[in-house]
Amino acid sequence: MSKGEDIAEISELVARERLFRARHNPEIADCYYPDATVATSWQQGPLSTFIGSDSKEVDPRFTIVGNISPAVVHLNEKRAYVELPTCTHMRMMVNGTLAQIESYRRLIYRVEKRNGEWKISQMTSINENDDLRPVIAGQDLHIKSSDLEGLRPSYQFLAYVRKAAGGDISNDLLGTDRPEDIDKLYAQAETWLQQETKL
Repeated sequence: MSKGEDIAEISELVARERLFRARHNPEIADCYYPDATVATSWQQGPLSTFIGSDSKEVDPRFTIVGNISPAVVHLNEKRAYVELPTCTHMRMMVNGTLAQIESYRRLIYRVEKRNGEWKISQMTSINENDDLRPVIAGQDLHIKSSDLEGLRPSYQFLAYVRKAAGGDISNDLLGTDRPEDIDKLYAQAETWLQQETKL
């Protein structure tokens, strides 16, 4: 298989993973290796903590809509890490008013080719920005600036609705407001990628 064919297959893999995630399709498990790990805004751990689960702010009455941009694939032999910009749109009730949150993230996948097949061995989410607004323009979400004090700007509204729904969220997630953490993640991904040539 040529490098171009590998890149196309990897790009299709991460796009399929996002589609299956939005649709709650159980076939998402086939995109991952059983020993994969996943780190998102609401969980960190083995694949079992991610598949079939949702964070507390998700309202089952509303469909989650996701958009992705083209993937950037960094390939070395049988390993690659992938950057996938994505935006998730979720509707929910906020202080009695129907609202929509838009959460912009960059997903970093590590993928490996084992036994001739590309699958995901790790996925990590970087929070970039978010926005919260009423679905019907002009309605009031009754959020005061003081309600957002202490919340990180890269995911402040996500943190607000998560806590309002009775959930919890770390103040130390990966976010664009802490670029040194992101630089460290990329350095680790590059080191892992280059290890392939030594195997």
